[in-house]
Amino acid sequence: MKWFVGNIIFWTIYWPILLFLRTLLFFLPKVQERLAFERRNVLEPGAQSFKKYNLKADLCFEFSSEGEYQQVASLIDDALVSGKKIELIFFSPSVEKTIIELYHRFPRQVRYLRYPLLNPQLNKWISSSTLIMVRYDLFPELLLWSLKENRKLKFVWVTFKKERVQKKLVSFFKRIFLSCSDYTVFASEQDYELGKTMGIEGTIYDFRMEQIKRRLSARNEKFLKVFPIYKELKSNIESYPRQKRLIIGNAWPDDLFLLKDIPRDIFLVIVPHKLSPDIIQTFCSGLIALGREPLLISDDTSSLKASSTFILNKKGILCELYADFGKAYVGGGFGESVHSLLEPLVASCEHLSCGPVNHRSTEFDLAGAYGHLKEIKTNQEFLNWLQEDISGFKVHDRLKTQIDSYPIFQKEILSC
Repeated sequence: MKWFVGNIIFWTIYWPILLFLRTLLFFLPKVQERLAFERRNVLEPGAQSFKKYNLKADLCFEFSSEGEYQQVASLIDDALVSGKKIELIFFSPSVEKTIIELYHRFPRQVRYLRYPLLNPQLNKWISSSTLIMVRYDLFPELLLWSLKENRKLKFVWVTFKKERVQKKLVSFFKRIFLSCSDYTVFASEQDYELGKTMGIEGTIYDFRMEQIKRRLSARNEKFLKVFPIYKELKSNIESYPRQKRLIIGNAWPDDLFLLKDIPRDIFLVIVPHKLSPDIIQTFCSGLIALGREPLLISDDTSSLKASSTFILNKKGILCELYADFGKAYVGGGFGESVHSLLEPLVASCEHLSCGPVNHRSTEFDLAGAYGHLKEIKTNQEFLNWLQEDISGFKVHDRLKTQIDSYPIFQKEILSC
Protein backbone atom coordinates (compact mmCIF):
# COMPACT_ATOMS: atom_id res chain seq x y z
CA MET A 1 0.00 0.00 0.00
CA LYS A 2 2.83 2.42 0.89
CA TRP A 3 4.50 1.72 -2.45
CA PHE A 4 1.23 2.25 -4.33
CA VAL A 5 0.59 5.63 -2.65
CA GLY A 6 4.24 6.66 -3.09
CA ASN A 7 4.06 5.76 -6.77
CA ILE A 8 1.06 8.01 -7.27
CA ILE A 9 2.74 10.92 -5.47
CA PHE A 10 5.95 10.44 -7.46
CA TRP A 11 4.30 10.44 -10.89
CA THR A 12 1.61 13.06 -10.21
CA ILE A 13 3.61 15.58 -8.18
CA TYR A 14 7.39 15.06 -8.07
CA TRP A 15 8.04 14.07 -11.68
CA PRO A 16 5.87 16.83 -13.26
CA ILE A 17 7.70 19.42 -11.15
CA LEU A 18 11.07 18.00 -12.21
CA LEU A 19 9.99 17.89 -15.87
CA PHE A 20 8.82 21.51 -15.68
CA LEU A 21 12.13 22.64 -14.18
CA ARG A 22 14.09 20.66 -16.77
CA THR A 23 12.15 22.30 -19.59
CA LEU A 24 12.39 25.76 -18.05
CA LEU A 25 16.12 25.54 -17.41
CA PHE A 26 17.06 23.44 -20.43
CA PHE A 27 19.42 25.99 -21.99
CA LEU A 28 21.49 26.59 -18.87
CA PRO A 29 25.07 25.27 -19.24
CA LYS A 30 24.83 23.25 -16.00
CA VAL A 31 21.68 21.51 -17.17
CA GLN A 32 23.22 20.76 -20.57
CA GLU A 33 26.30 19.41 -18.81
CA ARG A 34 24.18 17.15 -16.60
CA LEU A 35 22.18 15.85 -19.55
CA ALA A 36 25.37 15.02 -21.45
CA PHE A 37 26.69 13.24 -18.35
CA GLU A 38 23.56 11.11 -18.01
CA ARG A 39 23.38 10.35 -21.76
CA ARG A 40 26.54 8.28 -21.44
CA ASN A 41 24.40 5.70 -19.63
CA VAL A 42 22.77 4.85 -22.96
CA LEU A 43 26.00 4.28 -24.86
CA GLU A 44 28.18 2.26 -22.49
CA PRO A 45 27.87 -1.54 -22.03
CA GLY A 46 28.73 -1.26 -18.34
CA ALA A 47 25.73 1.01 -17.76
CA GLN A 48 23.20 -1.51 -19.09
CA SER A 49 21.04 -3.12 -16.43
CA PHE A 50 21.50 -6.75 -15.46
CA LYS A 51 17.79 -7.05 -16.20
CA LYS A 52 18.58 -6.67 -19.90
CA TYR A 53 20.34 -10.06 -19.73
CA ASN A 54 17.78 -11.66 -17.39
CA LEU A 55 20.26 -11.46 -14.52
CA LYS A 56 19.87 -10.15 -10.98
CA ALA A 57 22.43 -8.31 -8.89
CA ASP A 58 23.07 -9.35 -5.31
CA LEU A 59 23.67 -5.81 -4.06
CA CYS A 60 23.22 -2.23 -5.22
CA PHE A 61 25.33 0.63 -3.82
CA GLU A 62 24.33 4.28 -4.21
CA PHE A 63 26.76 7.10 -3.41
CA SER A 64 27.43 10.65 -4.45
CA SER A 65 31.12 11.11 -5.17
CA GLU A 66 34.65 9.78 -4.67
CA GLY A 67 34.58 10.41 -0.92
CA GLU A 68 31.43 8.37 -0.41
CA TYR A 69 32.73 5.61 -2.68
CA GLN A 70 35.87 5.32 -0.55
CA GLN A 71 33.62 4.84 2.47
CA VAL A 72 32.34 1.56 0.99
CA ALA A 73 35.29 0.60 -1.26
CA SER A 74 36.38 -2.25 1.03
CA LEU A 75 32.82 -3.62 1.08
CA ILE A 76 32.59 -3.47 -2.70
CA ASP A 77 35.97 -5.20 -3.08
CA ASP A 78 34.92 -7.95 -0.68
CA ALA A 79 31.60 -8.45 -2.46
CA LEU A 80 33.35 -8.83 -5.82
CA VAL A 81 35.98 -11.22 -4.46
CA SER A 82 33.18 -13.40 -3.07
CA GLY A 83 31.63 -13.55 -6.57
CA LYS A 84 28.63 -11.29 -5.99
CA LYS A 85 27.10 -9.23 -8.78
CA ILE A 86 26.84 -5.58 -7.81
CA GLU A 87 25.26 -2.40 -9.15
CA LEU A 88 26.87 0.98 -8.53
CA ILE A 89 24.84 4.19 -8.81
CA PHE A 90 26.80 7.43 -8.52
CA PHE A 91 25.85 11.08 -8.76
CA SER A 92 29.07 13.04 -9.32
CA PRO A 93 31.51 12.94 -12.26
CA SER A 94 34.33 12.95 -9.68
CA VAL A 95 34.02 9.19 -9.20
CA GLU A 96 33.22 8.26 -12.81
CA LYS A 97 36.75 7.18 -13.75
CA THR A 98 37.13 5.00 -10.66
CA ILE A 99 33.84 3.20 -11.31
CA ILE A 100 34.55 2.56 -14.99
CA GLU A 101 37.98 1.14 -14.11
CA LEU A 102 36.29 -1.19 -11.62
CA TYR A 103 33.86 -2.34 -14.31
CA HIS A 104 36.74 -3.18 -16.66
CA ARG A 105 38.31 -5.30 -13.91
CA PHE A 106 35.03 -7.14 -13.22
CA PRO A 107 32.91 -6.85 -16.39
CA ARG A 108 30.72 -9.85 -15.52
CA GLN A 109 29.99 -8.71 -11.98
CA VAL A 110 29.66 -4.93 -12.17
CA ARG A 111 27.06 -2.62 -13.66
CA TYR A 112 27.01 1.14 -13.05
CA LEU A 113 24.61 4.01 -13.58
CA ARG A 114 25.13 7.75 -13.45
CA TYR A 115 22.23 8.87 -11.30
CA PRO A 116 19.38 9.75 -13.73
CA LEU A 117 18.36 12.99 -12.08
CA LEU A 118 16.60 14.24 -15.21
CA ASN A 119 15.15 10.90 -16.36
CA PRO A 120 12.95 8.63 -14.17
CA GLN A 121 14.53 5.27 -15.01
CA LEU A 122 16.13 4.26 -11.70
CA ASN A 123 13.47 1.80 -10.52
CA LYS A 124 13.51 0.07 -13.88
CA TRP A 125 17.30 -0.23 -13.85
CA ILE A 126 17.95 -1.68 -10.37
CA SER A 127 17.71 -5.47 -10.30
CA SER A 128 18.95 -6.06 -6.75
CA SER A 129 16.58 -6.42 -3.81
CA THR A 130 19.14 -4.81 -1.46
CA LEU A 131 20.10 -1.14 -1.74
CA ILE A 132 22.99 0.27 0.31
CA MET A 133 22.95 4.05 0.44
CA VAL A 134 25.94 6.12 1.49
CA ARG A 135 24.95 9.23 3.37
CA TYR A 136 23.62 11.99 1.13
CA ASP A 137 21.36 11.32 -1.85
CA LEU A 138 17.88 11.26 -0.35
CA PHE A 139 15.96 11.39 -3.63
CA PRO A 140 12.22 10.55 -3.70
CA GLU A 141 12.79 7.89 -6.35
CA LEU A 142 15.05 5.94 -3.97
CA LEU A 143 12.48 6.22 -1.20
CA LEU A 144 9.84 4.92 -3.59
CA TRP A 145 12.08 1.96 -4.45
CA SER A 146 12.41 1.04 -0.78
CA LEU A 147 8.65 0.98 -0.16
CA LYS A 148 8.03 -2.08 -2.31
CA GLU A 149 7.75 -5.42 -0.49
CA ASN A 150 10.73 -7.79 -0.14
CA ARG A 151 13.29 -5.02 -0.56
CA LYS A 152 16.04 -4.11 1.92
CA LEU A 153 17.35 -0.59 2.43
CA LYS A 154 20.60 -0.10 4.34
CA PHE A 155 22.27 3.19 5.28
CA VAL A 156 26.00 3.72 5.76
CA TRP A 157 27.74 6.78 7.27
CA VAL A 158 24.59 8.52 8.47
CA THR A 159 25.29 11.87 10.09
CA PHE A 160 23.30 14.79 11.46
CA LYS A 161 26.36 16.97 11.86
CA LYS A 162 24.97 19.84 9.80
CA GLU A 163 21.80 19.88 11.88
CA ARG A 164 23.79 19.67 15.13
CA VAL A 165 26.15 22.51 14.18
CA GLN A 166 23.35 24.76 12.92
CA LYS A 167 21.05 23.71 15.78
CA LYS A 168 18.32 22.71 13.33
CA LEU A 169 15.80 19.91 13.50
CA VAL A 170 16.34 16.89 11.27
CA SER A 171 14.02 17.27 8.29
CA PHE A 172 10.78 15.31 8.14
CA PHE A 173 11.84 13.80 4.79
CA LYS A 174 15.15 12.54 6.21
CA ARG A 175 13.32 11.00 9.17
CA ILE A 176 10.91 9.23 6.82
CA PHE A 177 13.81 7.93 4.73
CA LEU A 178 15.72 6.61 7.76
CA SER A 179 12.61 5.04 9.22
CA CYS A 180 12.52 2.77 6.15
CA SER A 181 16.07 1.53 6.78
CA ASP A 182 16.58 -2.12 7.67
CA TYR A 183 20.12 -1.50 8.93
CA THR A 184 21.67 1.86 9.77
CA VAL A 185 25.33 2.65 10.41
CA PHE A 186 25.95 6.06 11.99
CA ALA A 187 29.14 8.04 11.42
CA SER A 188 29.76 8.99 15.06
CA GLU A 189 28.51 8.52 18.60
CA GLN A 190 26.80 11.93 18.51
CA ASP A 191 24.86 10.90 15.40
CA TYR A 192 23.94 7.58 16.97
CA GLU A 193 22.60 9.25 20.11
CA LEU A 194 20.56 11.77 18.13
CA GLY A 195 19.18 8.95 15.98
CA LYS A 196 18.01 7.14 19.09
CA THR A 197 16.03 10.18 20.24
CA MET A 198 14.15 9.98 16.93
CA GLY A 199 13.50 6.26 17.30
CA ILE A 200 16.10 5.28 14.69
CA GLU A 201 18.13 2.31 15.84
CA GLY A 202 21.55 1.46 14.44
CA THR A 203 25.22 1.05 15.15
CA ILE A 204 28.43 3.09 14.77
CA TYR A 205 31.22 2.39 12.31
CA ASP A 206 33.32 4.17 9.69
CA PHE A 207 34.19 1.78 6.87
CA ARG A 208 36.98 4.04 5.69
CA MET A 209 38.99 2.74 8.64
CA GLU A 210 39.18 -0.65 6.97
CA GLN A 211 40.10 0.88 3.62
CA ILE A 212 42.89 2.90 5.25
CA LYS A 213 44.09 -0.17 7.16
CA ARG A 214 44.37 -2.09 3.88
CA ARG A 215 46.33 0.71 2.26
CA LEU A 216 48.71 0.86 5.19
CA SER A 217 49.28 -2.90 5.16
CA ALA A 218 50.43 -2.62 1.53
CA ARG A 219 52.45 0.58 1.97
CA ASN A 220 55.89 -0.95 1.42
CA GLU A 221 54.83 -2.63 -1.81
CA LYS A 222 53.25 0.60 -3.02
CA PHE A 223 56.37 2.64 -2.20
CA LEU A 224 58.55 0.16 -4.10
CA LYS A 225 56.29 0.52 -7.12
CA VAL A 226 55.48 4.24 -7.24
CA PHE A 227 57.83 5.94 -4.77
CA PRO A 228 61.30 4.29 -4.87
CA ILE A 229 62.92 7.41 -3.40
CA TYR A 230 61.08 6.61 -0.16
CA LYS A 231 64.08 4.67 1.19
CA GLU A 232 66.19 7.80 1.16
CA LEU A 233 63.37 9.91 2.60
CA LYS A 234 62.89 7.35 5.35
CA SER A 235 66.56 7.64 6.31
CA ASN A 236 66.02 11.37 6.78
CA ILE A 237 62.83 10.76 8.77
CA GLU A 238 64.37 8.18 11.08
CA SER A 239 67.27 10.43 11.98
CA TYR A 240 64.71 12.29 14.16
CA PRO A 241 62.69 10.90 17.11
CA ARG A 242 58.92 10.60 16.48
CA GLN A 243 58.32 13.50 18.87
CA LYS A 244 60.20 15.75 16.43
CA ARG A 245 58.61 14.50 13.20
CA LEU A 246 55.86 16.71 11.77
CA ILE A 247 53.87 16.13 8.60
CA ILE A 248 51.42 18.69 7.22
CA GLY A 249 49.01 16.74 5.05
CA ASN A 250 46.66 18.22 2.46
CA ALA A 251 48.35 21.56 3.12
CA TRP A 252 47.15 24.90 1.77
CA PRO A 253 49.11 28.16 1.60
CA ASP A 254 46.72 29.43 4.30
CA ASP A 255 48.50 27.06 6.71
CA LEU A 256 51.96 28.58 6.23
CA PHE A 257 51.60 31.18 8.98
CA LEU A 258 51.50 28.36 11.54
CA LEU A 259 55.13 27.49 10.79
CA LYS A 260 56.54 30.80 11.96
CA ASP A 261 59.10 30.22 14.73
CA ILE A 262 58.86 26.43 14.74
CA PRO A 263 61.98 24.94 16.39
CA ARG A 264 64.93 24.16 14.15
CA ASP A 265 65.08 20.58 15.44
CA ILE A 266 61.65 19.71 13.95
CA PHE A 267 61.72 17.49 10.88
CA LEU A 268 59.05 18.79 8.49
CA VAL A 269 57.32 17.27 5.46
CA ILE A 270 54.62 19.23 3.64
CA VAL A 271 52.22 17.49 1.25
CA PRO A 272 50.10 20.15 -0.55
CA HIS A 273 46.46 19.43 -1.30
CA LYS A 274 46.90 20.87 -4.79
CA LEU A 275 50.07 20.23 -6.76
CA SER A 276 49.96 23.06 -9.28
CA PRO A 277 53.29 24.84 -10.02
CA ASP A 278 51.97 28.05 -8.43
CA ILE A 279 51.03 26.29 -5.19
CA ILE A 280 54.36 24.47 -5.00
CA GLN A 281 56.22 27.72 -5.58
CA THR A 282 54.18 29.44 -2.87
CA PHE A 283 55.20 26.79 -0.36
CA CYS A 284 58.85 26.94 -1.42
CA SER A 285 59.08 30.73 -1.14
CA GLY A 286 57.02 30.76 2.04
CA LEU A 287 59.32 28.32 3.79
CA ILE A 288 62.43 30.19 2.65
CA ALA A 289 60.95 33.39 4.09
CA LEU A 290 60.49 31.53 7.38
CA GLY A 291 64.14 30.50 7.40
CA ARG A 292 63.75 26.95 6.09
CA GLU A 293 65.41 25.65 2.92
CA PRO A 294 63.01 23.04 1.50
CA LEU A 295 63.92 20.18 -0.80
CA LEU A 296 61.29 19.34 -3.40
CA ILE A 297 60.44 15.69 -4.12
CA SER A 298 58.63 14.93 -7.38
CA ASP A 299 58.32 12.03 -9.81
CA ASP A 300 61.60 13.19 -11.38
CA THR A 301 63.58 13.07 -8.14
CA SER A 302 66.21 10.30 -8.28
CA SER A 303 68.20 10.97 -5.10
CA LEU A 304 67.99 12.99 -1.89
CA LYS A 305 70.48 14.71 0.32
CA ALA A 306 70.05 15.18 4.06
CA SER A 307 67.56 17.88 5.02
CA SER A 308 65.08 18.77 7.73
CA THR A 309 62.43 20.15 5.36
CA PHE A 310 60.77 18.51 2.35
CA ILE A 311 57.87 19.39 0.06
CA LEU A 312 56.27 16.36 -1.56
CA ASN A 313 54.98 17.07 -5.08
CA LYS A 314 53.42 13.66 -5.60
CA LYS A 315 49.90 12.25 -5.53
CA GLY A 316 48.48 9.21 -3.81
CA ILE A 317 50.93 8.40 -1.01
CA LEU A 318 49.99 10.76 1.83
CA CYS A 319 47.88 8.16 3.65
CA GLU A 320 50.79 5.69 3.71
CA LEU A 321 53.30 8.35 4.71
CA TYR A 322 51.43 9.38 7.88
CA ALA A 323 52.60 6.21 9.63
CA ASP A 324 56.16 7.55 9.91
CA PHE A 325 55.22 10.65 11.91
CA GLY A 326 54.47 11.33 15.55
CA LYS A 327 52.61 14.57 14.80
CA ALA A 328 50.30 15.41 11.93
CA TYR A 329 48.59 18.67 11.09
CA VAL A 330 45.78 18.28 8.52
CA GLY A 331 45.07 21.22 6.24
CA GLY A 332 41.84 22.75 5.02
CA GLY A 333 40.76 24.06 8.40
CA PHE A 334 41.53 27.65 7.43
CA GLY A 335 39.65 27.29 4.16
CA GLU A 336 36.44 25.48 3.22
CA SER A 337 36.83 22.50 5.56
CA VAL A 338 39.46 20.27 7.11
CA HIS A 339 40.52 17.24 5.06
CA SER A 340 40.73 13.62 6.23
CA LEU A 341 41.66 13.23 9.89
CA LEU A 342 40.94 9.53 9.80
CA GLU A 343 44.02 8.72 7.71
CA PRO A 344 46.63 9.93 10.25
CA LEU A 345 44.52 8.56 13.11
CA VAL A 346 44.37 5.02 11.72
CA ALA A 347 48.03 5.31 10.67
CA SER A 348 48.84 5.70 14.40
CA CYS A 349 50.09 9.28 14.42
CA GLU A 350 50.21 10.00 18.12
CA HIS A 351 49.07 13.63 18.04
CA LEU A 352 46.82 15.41 15.50
CA SER A 353 45.74 18.99 14.92
CA CYS A 354 43.71 20.98 12.41
CA GLY A 355 42.27 24.44 11.83
CA PRO A 356 38.94 25.76 13.11
CA VAL A 357 36.80 25.13 10.01
CA ASN A 358 35.80 21.57 10.82
CA HIS A 359 32.02 21.80 11.22
CA ARG A 360 31.41 19.71 8.08
CA SER A 361 33.80 16.92 9.11
CA THR A 362 32.38 13.84 10.80
CA GLU A 363 35.98 12.63 11.03
CA PHE A 364 36.69 15.53 13.40
CA ASP A 365 34.19 14.03 15.84
CA LEU A 366 35.62 10.54 15.42
CA ALA A 367 39.25 11.62 15.77
CA GLY A 368 38.34 13.71 18.80
CA ALA A 369 36.68 10.71 20.45
CA TYR A 370 39.44 8.20 19.75
CA GLY A 371 42.68 10.12 19.33
CA HIS A 372 44.65 13.09 20.53
CA LEU A 373 43.25 15.93 18.45
CA LYS A 374 43.56 19.68 18.94
CA GLU A 375 41.85 22.50 17.11
CA ILE A 376 44.38 25.20 16.20
CA LYS A 377 43.43 28.84 15.63
CA THR A 378 46.68 30.77 16.08
CA ASN A 379 50.39 30.41 15.50
CA GLN A 380 51.01 30.29 19.24
CA GLU A 381 48.49 27.49 19.72
CA PHE A 382 50.28 25.56 16.99
CA LEU A 383 53.68 26.07 18.66
CA ASN A 384 52.23 24.95 22.00
CA TRP A 385 50.75 21.83 20.40
CA LEU A 386 54.07 21.11 18.71
CA GLN A 387 55.85 21.12 22.07
CA GLU A 388 53.45 18.70 23.76
CA ASP A 389 55.03 15.41 24.80
CA ILE A 390 53.68 12.36 22.95
CA SER A 391 55.62 9.68 24.82
CA GLY A 392 52.50 8.59 26.71
CA PHE A 393 50.15 8.78 23.73
CA LYS A 394 48.84 5.74 21.88
CA VAL A 395 45.95 4.93 19.60
CA HIS A 396 42.87 4.51 21.75
CA ASP A 397 41.97 0.88 22.51
CA ARG A 398 38.38 1.60 21.44
CA LEU A 399 39.62 2.64 18.00
CA LYS A 400 41.58 -0.59 17.62
CA THR A 401 38.49 -2.53 18.63
CA GLN A 402 36.43 -0.67 16.04
CA ILE A 403 38.94 -1.28 13.27
CA ASP A 404 39.21 -4.97 14.10
CA SER A 405 35.43 -5.42 14.21
CA TYR A 406 35.11 -4.81 10.46
CA PRO A 407 34.15 -8.45 9.63
CA ILE A 408 31.04 -8.17 11.82
CA PHE A 409 29.78 -5.08 10.01
CA GLN A 410 30.88 -6.39 6.63
CA LYS A 411 28.81 -9.53 7.07
CA GLU A 412 25.71 -7.55 7.99
CA ILE A 413 26.01 -5.05 5.13
CA LEU A 414 26.77 -7.64 2.44
CA SER A 415 23.98 -10.01 3.46
CA CYS A 416 21.37 -10.06 0.71
